[in-house]
Amino acid sequence: MAKVIEGDKKAKPLVYKTVQQGFVRVRVDVTTIEHAEKNIIGSAREDPNTDPYLPPPIGRLHFSLNPCEMYRQMIGPAMRRKIAIWCAIFWCTVLCALILYYLVPIVIGNLLSSWIASWFKPKN
Repeated sequence: MAKVIEGDKKAKPLVYKTVQQGFVRVRVDVTTIEHAEKNIIGSAREDPNTDPYLPPPIGRLHFSLNPCEMYRQMIGPAMRRKIAIWCAIFWCTVLCALILYYLVPIVIGNLLSSWIASWFKPKN
């Protein structure tokens, strides 16, 4: 149902949009006491885990002292891919900067020394 703000005659009704954010599956079995006593099942995932079989949960966090394992569990694959790409870009940039830092002075020094040496060459 749309709501209108009181006192404002020209106001448009507020429309609320519902968005599905998930779903829940529920199963309810109604049986007789004799059938329930004859076919005993466990509570949740306890033994015997039948009718219906409840698989162990997936996607749960398991504590580990290994930082790589915790990183893999806590960060999803898409974000890990982005982090890996940015780390590669960073290290390539650092490598290029170091190459330039050490290589450019050598190249400029060789050019200057050959230019100065050309002044002192004997002319034939």
